[in-house]
Amino acid sequence: MNDYLDLEDKELILLVKQDDRVAFTQIYKRYWSSLYNVAFKRTKDREQCQDIVQNVFTDLWSRRDKTAIDNLPAYLHTAVKFQLYKQISRQPQSALFLDSFEEIISSPIRADDGLKEKEIQHIINLWLATLPERRRQIFLLYYKEELSTRDIANRLGLSQNTVQSQIYTASRSLRTRLTHSLSVIVVISMMT
Repeated sequence: MNDYLDLEDKELILLVKQDDRVAFTQIYKRYWSSLYNVAFKRTKDREQCQDIVQNVFTDLWSRRDKTAIDNLPAYLHTAVKFQLYKQISRQPQSALFLDSFEEIISSPIRADDGLKEKEIQHIINLWLATLPERRRQIFLLYYKEELSTRDIANRLGLSQNTVQSQIYTASRSLRTRLTHSLSVIVVISMMT
């Protein structure tokens, strides 16, 4: 097993594709903690985080011969985020989505496949174009420029409640659009 410690991710992935359980265990040990931390930052629920990470590794093993992985950390972190979105989509009333979504919008999307990243960005841009001008402006000030709702309200001459309501409405709309679109992308990628 010590020989596996020195192997790079790409070498481990090749061994996993050949049903090497020791290589899989090495990947598990190498990334479990960081994946758990990513999930825990968003949910604060230890049991749910363990389930999410376990689902990611179970999926990695069950699809080992079907999945092409160029960047293992990006693939695994994207898989955790997808598991989180599945959880969130089952609980639409959850305010957790806003915290998770804020990080995604304000940071680059880390997808293993550049085409998927472009598709997601294209979906977001199309969605932004459909928003009423004021809602789009509020949304971008909040998520892109990271202004507080109070600062946005002062800048635009609106009440803070109006700003919060517009952010909630826009975020909910985007969640619905992304959930549907990501499901389509995942199904298509599984077929190819």
